[in-house]
Amino acid sequence: MDWLLDHAERYRSLIRSGPFFQSLTRVERPSDLKWAHQLLHQSREFTQALCLRYSLCNDKRYQGIFAEHAVEEADHPDQLLVWMEKHGFLDGPNAEIAPATPETLNNLAFCCRSAVRESPDVQIVALNVLSEGVALDFYTAVIPLLSRLDILTGRYWKVHREVDAHHLQMGLDRFGDVAPNSPTGLHYQRVLQHSASMYHQMLSSWVGERVEPFAALRNDHPPTRMARGTRLVTAVTG
Repeated sequence: MDWLLDHAERYRSLIRSGPFFQSLTRVERPSDLKWAHQLLHQSREFTQALCLRYSLCNDKRYQGIFAEHAVEEADHPDQLLVWMEKHGFLDGPNAEIAPATPETLNNLAFCCRSAVRESPDVQIVALNVLSEGVALDFYTAVIPLLSRLDILTGRYWKVHREVDAHHLQMGLDRFGDVAPNSPTGLHYQRVLQHSASMYHQMLSSWVGERVEPFAALRNDHPPTRMARGTRLVTAVTG
């Protein structure tokens, strides 16, 4: 499924060019990281979505994968909270957790809906290939910044640096041979587009910016030839 990872990377590249990642170059002090509270919202709810996904999965091909992912993420919100408390993100005017932005809520609702309504393979596309890919980009960019600010402490950041590259590929070996321009392949591409848009809007909102959803990327793969008499069924995201 290299084509799927490549397609996701193209969306991730667009996100990396967006307002959030650009804002990191202007950070001068820990107090500039006002998005830490938003990250806590995302960490808590995404972890819950992974637990929900495992509890609802009846497909034995994916149960072990979903269990592993949920267990490895389970204590991340608590680790983040410890880091925030240590470095003053919950002191003074920051004592109360800031409300989640509407875009953060939209993204988290999308993750939970995927866990509840989508088939396991589509969940892998949304919650692993794209979500964990964006997470990898996030931590790759933020960790050196925290080190420069002398606040790179605790297990939270170190753990993410180690596991996200693994998490984004979990379950792809269960997909079989899915061609990019097959009905299933095209559906995966639509899921990537929607998921990437959700993350782009969420991260941008963390630095006070509003952005439009992504347009579908150009498909450079040749059309899949279908056997004569085969009926085309297009999957619909519910």
